[in-house]
Formats: sequence, structure tokens, C-alpha cells
Amino acid sequence: MDKQLLKEFKKQLEDRKEAVISQLKNIGHQEISEPGAEINFNANFPQYGESAEDNAVEVADYAKNLSVEREMEKELRDIEKALQKIKDGTYGVCSHCGRPIEIERLKIRPESGSCVSCKTAITKGK
Repeated sequence: MDKQLLKEFKKQLEDRKEAVISQLKNIGHQEISEPGAEINFNANFPQYGESAEDNAVEVADYAKNLSVEREMEKELRDIEKALQKIKDGTYGVCSHCGRPIEIERLKIRPESGSCVSCKTAITKGK
């Protein structure tokens, strides 16, 4: 992979990381841990009022936020892994078969850690 394309992927990943963290902060709060540790967020429980209807909406919104939080944290971990691979010089290599990940796949999802063939096999195996 040429250096310019790698630089573009790194910029996309850094921008997406900032956006995901911002979105996570909108629905929760960040757990403070030691430097270098994985970023961890916890969804906030909304407080709308005291009525039964308010309580039902609070629980529903909290459940939705938990689901969103989990998906966004997974995306954030994938982004951080990709950024680490750029530092290590292993970015763009499938973590399963060791072959290069298709450039078109990386353009669509720069945090991808597997090639299309391996991802398809993993998904079908579930």
C-alpha cells in the first residue's frame, strides 16, 4: 500500500474515532481509568419525570442507549486496532489469512481487519 493512501486511511480513522467518542459522550459518560487503558463508556440513565409513563420511556431509552453504546464501543475498538496496525506496519493485512485486505473494502470500512473472503466465512459460520 502506498504511503499517501495509508495516510488517507489514518486520517479517516482518526476523524471517525473523534466522531464516535463524541457520540458516546452524548449518550453516556466515560469511565476514568489508567492511561493507555481501553476507553470505556457507560450509558446514562435518563431522568424525565416521576410518572409511570415517564419511567417506561426512561427504561426504553436507556435500553436503546445501551445497545448503541455497545455497538459504538465495538467500532471504537476496531478503529483503535486499525490505528495500532498502522503504527506496527501491519495495516491492510487480514488477521485471519495474512493476505492483503482489498483496497475497495478498506475504502468502505478502513477499520476492517479481515479480507472479504475471511469475513464471509466467519459470518456464515455464525
